[in-house]
Amino acid sequence: MRRNVIGIICGLLTMLSMHEHPEAQSASDADFDANGIVDFGDFILFAQAFGSDQSNFDLDGNGNVDFPDFILFAKQFGEGAPEENISITLPGDVKLAMVWIQPGRFLMGSPDSESGREDHEGPQHQVTITRGFYLGKYEVTQAQWESVMNTSPWVTGSVSQDRGNFPANRMRWQHVETFIRKLNDAEGKDVFRLPTEAEWEYACRAGTTTRWSFGEDSTRIADFARYYENSRTTIVRNDGSITYGSPEVQETGGVFPNPWGLYDMHGNVRELVQDYYGPYSEPAQIDPMGPDGPTGSRIPSGSHVERGGSSFDRPEWIRSASRSVGWVPNDFTGFRLLMEYR
Repeated sequence: MRRNVIGIICGLLTMLSMHEHPEAQSASDADFDANGIVDFGDFILFAQAFGSDQSNFDLDGNGNVDFPDFILFAKQFGEGAPEENISITLPGDVKLAMVWIQPGRFLMGSPDSESGREDHEGPQHQVTITRGFYLGKYEVTQAQWESVMNTSPWVTGSVSQDRGNFPANRMRWQHVETFIRKLNDAEGKDVFRLPTEAEWEYACRAGTTTRWSFGEDSTRIADFARYYENSRTTIVRNDGSITYGSPEVQETGGVFPNPWGLYDMHGNVRELVQDYYGPYSEPAQIDPMGPDGPTGSRIPSGSHVERGGSSFDRPEWIRSASRSVGWVPNDFTGFRLLMEYR
C-alpha cells in the first residue's frame, strides 16, 4: 500500500513499544472522518486535535489527546483498507476496472525550471488529499459509454471497425454529467463522479515529481504515452514510399501504466475533470475543489479543465502538470471515472 505516513508511525511505535499503554480501541473509534478506513485523513484530524481535550480523539479516556492516544491510533492505521483493484459492472453488463488511490500529499503544478512549462501551471503548491478513492484503470471506453447511454457520439460516418476498447471521445461536459447521473441512479447513491483537478494530478504523478510519471527521459515517452509521434497511421504509397497520416485516438491500455497501475494518464484523450478552470494560488490546500465557475480572461463561459494531453499533442503537452481548457468537443476529449469509497 502507498502510505507515506506509515513509516513515521511505525518508527514511533517502535520507540514507544517498551512503554505500557492501554489496549487498542476498535478501528471505528479511530475512523474520525467515518469513511470506512483509518487513513491519512484521520491522521490529519488527529494531529489537529493533539494536545486538546476533545473527547472524540481521546482514545484512552484519560481526558487528554496525547501520545498514548497516538499509539492507539497508530495501531489501527490502515484498518478497513479496500482492495487495490476492483471491477465494477455497469448497467449494460460491461465491466469497468478501477484502482485504489491512497490519500497523501504532493506538490501540484510545475516548478519554474521545468521544460515546456506554461505560466498557468504555477505557482507550485502543496496539496493534501485526505480521502482515498477508486479511479478508472483506463479512460472510459466506447463500449462502456454505449452500455450506459446507448449512444455513439464518436461516430462520424460509416465505421465498421470494432472500437469498443477505444476511449469514448468527442465528449461534451453535459453528456458526461448525464452518464454519471445514470450510474449513480443505478447504484442508488452518489458515488461516481469526475476526479477533481488535484485528485487527477495526484494520481497521475503517482508519487513522482518529474515531468512525466515515468521520469525525465524523453526517449521513453512512446512506451508510456500515446502522443503525436506514435499515434499516426502509417501509409504505404503505390511506389513503396511511406508517409504518415494525422494522429488518431488509440485503443486504451496499449502502453505501460504509471507507478500506480493507471493507463494512458499521459496522452490518448484529454480527460475532463470536475473543476472549472481557475488560476492556482501559492498557499497549501486540502482537498481543493477549484473555483465555483470559470475564471480567467483566456476561458470562455462554462469551460472545465482537461488534463493529460492527447494523441494529437507533443511531449511537452502531456506532462503531469499540463493543463488545457475544454473549449469545444473534439476527437481528443474524453474522461476517466472516479468512485468514492464509502
